[in-house]
Amino acid sequence: MLIAAVYSQTDNEREGIILNNQGVAQFQKGDYQEALKTLNRSAELFPTNAVIHRNLGHLYWKKLNDLARAETTFRNAIRLAPDFALTYNELGVMLMAANREKEALNVFLKAGALKPDDAIIQLNIGKVQMAVNDLRGAVATLERAKSIDPQSALIRVSLGDAYAMRKKFDLAIAEVRYAIQIDPENEEAQFLLGSLYVAKRDRQAAIVQQRAVLALNPELGRRLFQAIYSDMILVLPPSGFGPK
Repeated sequence: MLIAAVYSQTDNEREGIILNNQGVAQFQKGDYQEALKTLNRSAELFPTNAVIHRNLGHLYWKKLNDLARAETTFRNAIRLAPDFALTYNELGVMLMAANREKEALNVFLKAGALKPDDAIIQLNIGKVQMAVNDLRGAVATLERAKSIDPQSALIRVSLGDAYAMRKKFDLAIAEVRYAIQIDPENEEAQFLLGSLYVAKRDRQAAIVQQRAVLALNPELGRRLFQAIYSDMILVLPPSGFGPK
């Protein structure tokens, strides 16, 4: 019986892996309900496989908008594979999007402890530090992220945001201008640069920048125009989190 049970379980695990791959293919085709059925059956056959639970969490969150089940399955995946940093990172992104910043920070810090040289994880830690108003910590974390990946426009823009929130406008402008050199089509960076010029009361530079923004995104261009001529200071909030 024990040997039969072992072989039976092995067969179940193999079928579970096959079904997981089928579920991923269905997800990629946009067949989300079929993917849900397939992945749930896969999890039943191979309940100790963390990847299957992580895939279910991603499906529940991104395509079915079922945050409660997504959180449960992500946490199941973490329980089964506590050393897999990317699951922590994805759970943290979901918690941050749900305005659960303190919980997100704890989760991101665990991811960062597992992969301290992952620039995206450091970026996400810095963003959530900004959200909880730990601006000094955010700058330090984002500087670390920049040291890991100095050519990331996303990191440079976020660091500029953090410096701007600390009223260090010259440092903020330097980071955002560098981001624009990397990615000239980055609308957020272009808008943020114009907003920083407004904050510095450099209207001439802001006017020049507003034209660049208008060419990329007319709505943002209009917002920056209003800021220039009403002395408003518009700085974008932290943007969406990095890839998982």
